[in-house]
Amino acid sequence: MNWDGANETDVREEIAAPFLAALGYARGTPNDILREFSVAYERIFLGRKKKNDPPLRGRADYVLVVTGAARWVLEIKPPSETIDCGAIEQAMSYAKHPQVSASYAAILNGHQLLVFHSSQNSRDTPTASVEVTSAEQLAKQLEGLLSPSAIRRDCSPPIVDLGTPLADGLRSKALITRGFISYTDFSWDCNFPLPEQQVANLDETCRRMSGFRSTVTGGQVWRDETSRIRAKLDWTLPHDDLLKFAQDKKLLDVEYLSLGSTISSDQANPTIFDVVGGMSVVRGERLFDILRWDTKIADIGMSMNYRGQASGTIQQNRFRGNFQAEYESSFPAVPGLNVGMFGLGTFEIELDPR
Repeated sequence: MNWDGANETDVREEIAAPFLAALGYARGTPNDILREFSVAYERIFLGRKKKNDPPLRGRADYVLVVTGAARWVLEIKPPSETIDCGAIEQAMSYAKHPQVSASYAAILNGHQLLVFHSSQNSRDTPTASVEVTSAEQLAKQLEGLLSPSAIRRDCSPPIVDLGTPLADGLRSKALITRGFISYTDFSWDCNFPLPEQQVANLDETCRRMSGFRSTVTGGQVWRDETSRIRAKLDWTLPHDDLLKFAQDKKLLDVEYLSLGSTISSDQANPTIFDVVGGMSVVRGERLFDILRWDTKIADIGMSMNYRGQASGTIQQNRFRGNFQAEYESSFPAVPGLNVGMFGLGTFEIELDPR
């Protein structure tokens, strides 16, 4: 950029203001901009002992406030001024001031922007040093460090968790970031002989379920009031009608329960999670047919009980292992008839350690 004859105001208007706006800061919002923020350095802060020593006052050009998380300071210098130790120390003094308590101090002179963590001093290597070509380029390069979401992620006050950790490196609760379950085998049996067409349908259902994979998109793991470990998973399913059916039957609300004291990392002694539940379908109800990959109208009522068990260990925040699932269906219109289906597979669940 051509800064011939430019001053500090030019840097504010042409770089600082659009840079902060591009990062997501705006006056009077949760990601606030405080301009010309006045601070006073009292005698004790400066190491003076005389009570009549007047306070030294300063004015930070910008204090950026991410509400509930942290702050950072941006000081502006004219393009003709090199960012030296004096300029860095000025910005750092604002960042460390009790009225500000910022996580970062940044200095911008139109040519360059330097960022220091508040724990550094003026002679340390900057946390970031970026050459300025435009406000948009600057925001793009520093979005991962100075945007409100980055400040909230990296600089929020530490979480105090006095509960027993779920596993080494985890708190007493953790969010699930992603995962999957994958059926490797599926089979069925029945206590009565079935018509040939029903046998063919069940065989085809098992064939399709073998290799069926569901994606885990979120959820959480936590300790309940009795210190048992519980888990609830959020799923994405490969068809909207299948998802609606699962939601209507509250199949996505089930919780998995472990009686283990922690989630094991010892493959010889894995942690076991159990789940049990049930659902029913009435005649005439719409349900998803995996054979036709579409919804159909139920021609017979059904009650189903299910139970499952997942056994695995945790390594580097990934809980993985094997599972088995059993589904037992009965039909009020045909007393005594029971159809069982059995699935085996593998799973992997990734936990957020923060």
